[in-house]
Amino acid sequence: MFKAGEEWLALPEVFSNLDFSADSTPASEEDVEGQIQLRATRFWGRLYIDGWPQTIQFFRAHFGIEPPLGRKTFVFAEPRDACEDLTNAEHLTAEHVLLVHRGSCTFGSKAKIAAKTNASGIIIINNEPGLDHLPGPDAHDIQFSVSSVAQSEGLLLEAVYDEGPMQPNGFGRPLQGYLVPINCENSGARCLPATYQERKETSHMIEGGTLEVRDKEGKSTLRAADVPLEYLLAHYGTMVPGALPLVVAKPAEACQPLENSAEVRGKAVLVRRGSCPFVKKAEEVQAAGGRVMLVGSLHPYILRMGVEPRWKGLNTMIPVAMVSKRAYSVLVAESYMGGSVSFTEDAESSPGADAEAKAAGQEASGPGRTNSATWEPLEKLAKGEGWPRSPAYVTKRYGELKEQLHGFPDRLATLEDAYARKMKEEGLDAHTEKQANKDE
Repeated sequence: MFKAGEEWLALPEVFSNLDFSADSTPASEEDVEGQIQLRATRFWGRLYIDGWPQTIQFFRAHFGIEPPLGRKTFVFAEPRDACEDLTNAEHLTAEHVLLVHRGSCTFGSKAKIAAKTNASGIIIINNEPGLDHLPGPDAHDIQFSVSSVAQSEGLLLEAVYDEGPMQPNGFGRPLQGYLVPINCENSGARCLPATYQERKETSHMIEGGTLEVRDKEGKSTLRAADVPLEYLLAHYGTMVPGALPLVVAKPAEACQPLENSAEVRGKAVLVRRGSCPFVKKAEEVQAAGGRVMLVGSLHPYILRMGVEPRWKGLNTMIPVAMVSKRAYSVLVAESYMGGSVSFTEDAESSPGADAEAKAAGQEASGPGRTNSATWEPLEKLAKGEGWPRSPAYVTKRYGELKEQLHGFPDRLATLEDAYARKMKEEGLDAHTEKQANKDE
């Protein structure tokens, strides 16, 4: 069924290119042709955007072909409903996928107009809640990728795109990533990208990074002992922006409307963890006009904040990130001096970093990454999990990790605190055990 104006019409089965009963048995890593064939039959997937805190689900249309392979740049069509020839068509290449609004003309008309450009696909943003496999009986045989995303997530993409900085060709803030068909095995137990290539490409998406703090004259104010100041993005919200002035929320935990909303507008807002859910804090900061929310942990470790159910986070249109207790204190002090903060996304977590590292003769991964894979094991140690059973092996493990984490003050502080707690549980003194280990 599909809606034409106020009328609901039935779509003849012959007009759907999707086979919902197609075999979903995964192809082996060596069978590249089998992976490509499997990919072509998948009817939904995930949009992975660099620096975006979460993936965005898409549905393929009943017409058109599968999404393009590889890294793409996502740009909005002009006009945005794509119901007439595009004014930005001359700047479009096969590296672009078009984002367009639903409405004003048929889905098939939008696809035909987009296909006249050099773009490799089109994603239609719904104009009402929900997500559909869009019909296109007027463009059934088009050899062009057509998909759709939900209204709420499409509007988040548009808000970030429009905030700039604008590019010389008229495009908005760069949105780069992958349009990945997902395959759920016959048992339904696992849902993964249909190709091994896309599994690798999407396994190192940006989840965090480091902060730089500057004074009113633009000079860095951080001491060597202060760096790095790490952050992890929440599982909701949007991409981090450029440099912003710092301000502390009042009240500090931001569990109620902010008293200093006039000072908060357009700034990076420091919020203390505790007393209410993270998403509630984000709502209050956003309502006051804050541009970014930085949550100060109550511990040396940081984590990726989540929200359940997921839809509760879809109204958060600002970036949300966590910093350590130490970093929060540094940032609060800088805010009183009129300091500003800028974000450097973790380059090692970006797609292609492993390949580049290997090509340069370096290790593909290491302790330098600011992502959940680095911080989750440390969080577990802080909670008393993941340690060896024997006190002697606990101390040995501590020594190994201390060497690996050199140069990362918050990670080292997490380890030191976790080790002291573990030794206390064992009825031992951490300092004595460390000294005994050195004397052996």
